[in-house]
Amino acid sequence: MHLVPTLAGIAWDPQIRGILSVLVGVVVLMGSVYLLLATNVASRLGFLLALAAIFGWMTIHGTLWWIYPPGTGPAGRPPAWDVKEIVYGDLSNSMLAEAHDLDTSTLPPPDEVDDMTPEQVAQVSEEHADELNEWTLLAASDASRGEAQVALDALLTSGAIPGLEDATSRVYTYTFETGGKPQRQSDSIIDRVTNRITNTLRITNPPHYAIVELKPAVDPGEPVPGEAVAPPEADENAQTISAVLERDIGQRRVPAALITIGCGSIFGLLCAMLHMRDRRVSEHRSAPTPAAAGG
Repeated sequence: MHLVPTLAGIAWDPQIRGILSVLVGVVVLMGSVYLLLATNVASRLGFLLALAAIFGWMTIHGTLWWIYPPGTGPAGRPPAWDVKEIVYGDLSNSMLAEAHDLDTSTLPPPDEVDDMTPEQVAQVSEEHADELNEWTLLAASDASRGEAQVALDALLTSGAIPGLEDATSRVYTYTFETGGKPQRQSDSIIDRVTNRITNTLRITNPPHYAIVELKPAVDPGEPVPGEAVAPPEADENAQTISAVLERDIGQRRVPAALITIGCGSIFGLLCAMLHMRDRRVSEHRSAPTPAAAGG
């Protein structure tokens, strides 16, 4: 009866059950393989062979996890945008030197930009390249724009700027980005392959920045019963607020890389030990048999 509380605790706690399940699996699966090898090639050699097989198997899995990190194995911190500073008014006050010469006065109104297709927005960026100073205007459907605004939303919701905690109290106007790895210039196969190879072999990652501009929304007043709530409108007389963000490339492949390198090193060491043992055994077998002592 004294074991009943212990067994009940093990059966209830999912963490303890998970640990015991893994231990039983390791003992049963790996232990059975080792037992089979030990009965055929002796205990020491069987232990080396079992360890080499385990770490070789882990090296293969680590390589697959390294190549395909999302959802297939251990993954580190994913890429994300980090808000570095909030600038009120003129961007010449920014600590980022690249943002000082960004001029948005000649761009179409934000409402028109949001209704444009990505191709039209790219054309606007080319036409105003001198004013944008190597910054690229992002379309409303651009993934980078959405991720940057989500990162800024999390900061504003926490109260970084008083009065803009609610999503209806702010209106995003323009979003720009610059830097990062070079993008391909066309959809041709040669350009795709060349861009993929050069970006893969690039050792360092160039800095990647984004600027998200917003304005406080006009107070819509009391909603009219029975009518749809109108979307928030930017207060044209309010000061423009700009958020400077930097891309954090994350460490998504680092855990898989460490597993692959570590297991591969141990696997190579075990293979070297097995090779040295085979050479020693071969030398002993090829040695001449000593002559029998004379009677």
